[in-house]
Amino acid sequence: MPVITKEEIVDRIRKKTGMSLKEIERKIKEIAQTNEISEHAAALLLAEQLGVETKEEEPALIHISDLVPGMRNINVVGRVLRKYPVREYTKKDGSTGRVAALLVYDNTGRARVVLWDSEIAKYYNEIQPGTVLKIINADVRESLRGLPELHVNFRSRVIINPEDPRVKEIPSIEEVRSYDYTRKSIEDLMGGEKFVEVRGTIAKLYRVIAYDACPQCRRKVDYDQSTKSWVCIEHGEVKPIKATILDFGLDDSTGYIRVTLFGDDVVEILGAEPEDISEKLKELVNSGLTIREAGRKLAEEEFYHVLGKEIIVRGNVFEDRFLGLILKASSWDEVDYEREIERVRRELLKEVE
Repeated sequence: MPVITKEEIVDRIRKKTGMSLKEIERKIKEIAQTNEISEHAAALLLAEQLGVETKEEEPALIHISDLVPGMRNINVVGRVLRKYPVREYTKKDGSTGRVAALLVYDNTGRARVVLWDSEIAKYYNEIQPGTVLKIINADVRESLRGLPELHVNFRSRVIINPEDPRVKEIPSIEEVRSYDYTRKSIEDLMGGEKFVEVRGTIAKLYRVIAYDACPQCRRKVDYDQSTKSWVCIEHGEVKPIKATILDFGLDDSTGYIRVTLFGDDVVEILGAEPEDISEKLKELVNSGLTIREAGRKLAEEEFYHVLGKEIIVRGNVFEDRFLGLILKASSWDEVDYEREIERVRRELLKEVE
């Protein structure tokens, strides 16, 4: 889709609003300085604030299942399944930025939506699980979990609860929370099973770790001594963010299984930021512990409050040669007891029938 120049944007603003060229340029400079963006981007933001159209045409809407990393300027309608906490990261100029993620879905699949800096201020607080979003002009990238990621930038637009006929195609959040997942008891799990859902109690904490990750794809990055920079195999030189992994044991009275949880889900369940976890691990390592010992000690002594917490975990089951069955979790939820009662009621009705 063609992008109009700053001069064309200014001309459209002047014609629609009657503002002077001097006043328009002043406002553009203010927006550029406040948001640390180019004047072209600032002109686009000013036009949007004033209701001035800057797009020649709206990109064609596609379904989530059709998203491929590398696509640009796409248009998707989806419902928010999960909202992850806002996190801070260090920009290339040394300043602090903010990034947040959403998990969205339509009737064909799921994707992550990534909001950066000024977009968080514009949209994040208004979005809740169940909210329908129309995302216009986003770019598609590949994420660590294999899901496509929609990155919202200054050219993008997010419409909350849009009037769009495609909204009717999207299942309710209650349906999708268990969509494609089969509820099983731990005693019935087998290695190789996919899309299983287990309800149980956190009975043991094995370890929590933090690592340096690429802010775009969440893969582990390495420090290159020769260039004194952090390098991602996909995105090259980056300013890393901290990512986390939590290993814990889940018990449902029929059995016990080790669970591995990643990224934003760890932040949410522990109530701690990755940077804080990383600093505490460093302190323990500096005291003489190995990184494995530090991870175990931190989990047991700092986050013991999650022991006894009853949760629902969804993911795939793998069999480890030494550890036995492991559930690699893709998501977790608090137990909604009303939904659980409804689930039991439906199962009883099936039995009666």
